[in-house]
This record gives sequence, structure tokens and C-alpha cells, in this order.
Amino acid sequence: METYKLIAMSGSLRKKSFNTALLHSIIELAQEDFDIEVVSIELPLFNDDLIDPDEPEVVTALKQAVREADGLLIVTPEYNHSIPGVLKNAIDWLSLEPGTPLRDKPVMIAGASPGILGTARCQIHLRQVFATNRANVLPGNEIFITHCKEKIDDRGLHDENSINQIKKTLLEYRKWIEFWKRNAKN
Repeated sequence: METYKLIAMSGSLRKKSFNTALLHSIIELAQEDFDIEVVSIELPLFNDDLIDPDEPEVVTALKQAVREADGLLIVTPEYNHSIPGVLKNAIDWLSLEPGTPLRDKPVMIAGASPGILGTARCQIHLRQVFATNRANVLPGNEIFITHCKEKIDDRGLHDENSINQIKKTLLEYRKWIEFWKRNAKN
């Protein structure tokens, strides 16, 4: 079975981020089917004036990594009922150019929150942003880790129900990538 290459991003810059811990737990659960590279989204603020030829090297490298990957994995908190600014900035860099690397890219979204909605509103907004860029977000199969302070610690995610949900979603995501690989060639 083919191993697919994913680029992964955490929407949080916190050192002890629940979402970064969740991202690493997902990587551990996915290691048989996916080769996952975590990229930094600490980028300069998006500025149209810096697009070619003055684009920062870190942005060019991110675009190339996403372009070459089979899929994109986003694990993010929710800030003010929406997308964290640092993640939105990274998406803006990836999207506002001719030939965006997001176009037709299979995307999986997950998030953890101490509240009862588990980043649902943020994920809705991400789906809207990715639709604008014609990325292929995995439909359904949402991973909303609620009450994350009880489910994620220094060792990562330890809630069996959440782990089982992620395993199921990773299987669906693999099928989603395969579907788009087949249909992109036609």
C-alpha cells in the first residue's frame, strides 16, 4: 500500500498547545499510511507587495512543500469563534497567487477545545476559505475534540473514543486522497 505524504500545520504557536499535542497524536496514529511533515506557520504578515519576485524564502518553501504533498492536515484551536490569525495568514500566503498549491489539494481538519463545541465554528470558516481556493476538504468526518483538558496531556491524546474516531477518519482521508489522485488524472 502506498504511503502518502502530508504537510501538517498546527494553528497554535503555544508551547504546550493542546492542538499541537493532538497533531502529534494524529501523526502517531497515521504513521503506517502517511509520511507527515510538520511545517511552521510563523511567517511574515501577508502582503501582496511581497509576492514574486520579492516573496520571502520561508513562504516559497511552504508553497513548494504543500505543492509536492499528497494532502494537507490542519489541526487548530478556535479563536473568537474563528480561525487563528497565524493560520489564516499562512492560508493567505498559500492561496493568493496564480497556481495556488491549495487547488485540488485533499485537506483534513481537526481541532481541540476546552469547550463543548470543539472548534466547530473555526472548522466551518476553514471549509469556506478552502472552498474559495478549490481545495478538497474531507466531507463529514469532523474531528472536534471537546473538553480537551481532560483528554490531552503531556503524553498526547488518551481518550479512546477520540482515538477511535481519528483512526476512522484517517481511513476515510486515505480514501479521499486516492479518490482525488484518480480523478485528477482524468
